[in-house]
Amino acid sequence: MRVWAFPSIYPFDRPGMKWNGIFAHRQYKGLIENGADLKVIVPVPWHPPFPFYQLHPEWKQYAGLSYPRKRVYDGITVYHPRIANMRPNRLVKRSFEERNIAAIVDFFKEQKIKLHPSTDIFYSQWTPNSVIVQKAAHRLGLKSAILCIGDDVVLFPHEKPATFSQFKKTWEEADLRCVVADYLGKAANETTGTHMPYDVIFMGVDYNYFKPGDEQGITLSKQEYKIPTDKTVILIIGTASKRKGWIELFDALEEVKKHRTDFFVVGVHTGAPEFDIYGEVEKRGLTPFFRGLDGVPPGSLNKLYQTADIFCLPSHSEGMANVVIEAMSSGLPVITTDVGGHSEIINNNQNGILIPPFDHKVLTTKLMELLGDKKVRLQLGAAAREFIVTKWGSFADNSKALYRKLCSL
Repeated sequence: MRVWAFPSIYPFDRPGMKWNGIFAHRQYKGLIENGADLKVIVPVPWHPPFPFYQLHPEWKQYAGLSYPRKRVYDGITVYHPRIANMRPNRLVKRSFEERNIAAIVDFFKEQKIKLHPSTDIFYSQWTPNSVIVQKAAHRLGLKSAILCIGDDVVLFPHEKPATFSQFKKTWEEADLRCVVADYLGKAANETTGTHMPYDVIFMGVDYNYFKPGDEQGITLSKQEYKIPTDKTVILIIGTASKRKGWIELFDALEEVKKHRTDFFVVGVHTGAPEFDIYGEVEKRGLTPFFRGLDGVPPGSLNKLYQTADIFCLPSHSEGMANVVIEAMSSGLPVITTDVGGHSEIINNNQNGILIPPFDHKVLTTKLMELLGDKKVRLQLGAAAREFIVTKWGSFADNSKALYRKLCSL
């Protein structure tokens, strides 16, 4: 089976883009390991040659990125067909969606690639992207499989009437609907007023990589990241947005420090900050207790999980937070909110702790409990690790079920 994968973003060797879409890439590697002949397609807007691209900022932006027509990333072939992108706008007759579909259809014609519904399938993640990919697939006479991962179900359909219509049509007309958590499938059907069948496909985790560390390695990592060795370390990893619960964590820690000061917080934040993290820390008198880290590559995150004693992610909403999975795989006791698919993997007070979103008082209580009881921390962490290894699975494990579904079409 040839799988033509269309991720919304994909790793590219440019500043800030090296780890884009890394979870999709890991799933693709799992599909290949299970027998798929997989290629990645990421269409990009066209720009004219020098010096003409300097006439428009978008042309200049894409010229600076220098996307090749074809490249290989970690053993996977990636194609970048060009989307017609004339300027000024009054010269553009077709919508961006139509031009994007045309770029995909024309790519196969130009490459003289013969497609057949018995051997080829389009697979896209992130529903806004799937709207285009699915139309291109059906125009080419192929089946389309989609994967919903979070905000594309929770937020995208509710942005405006047009996005709701796009989501509903895509959800109803997909030949295979996959979601990373059962709640997403239920939410999609509830939002659209349908009862479409769907499959839950876990993304997976490399539990041989994200695992508890040894004493020597932990000591070295703490030295590397300037983390005190005599404190109980609380770790949070997420985009620098309030939606990830940073403010609730800081409010809770402000209360905690009134009772104990034997903790230290490591905050790994990514993306353009939506608020002043360090200002919020200082406002609550937490500066001596906090170390912020920006731009830590995924290849180094395992060391940070190993330095921690508690992982905390009090998100307002999630699909299925990958960092929660990685923390559990690393043997950490996790405190996170009962949102998205978290209750599908965390049995409250057995292999982690679930709290209501937006409630820093409950978070304060749970942090105090874990900070004061190392035995409970170890029990929760061990149970979390066992669940990941025995029930959640790796990317290869979970891609096996996905590949069977793709082949069944």
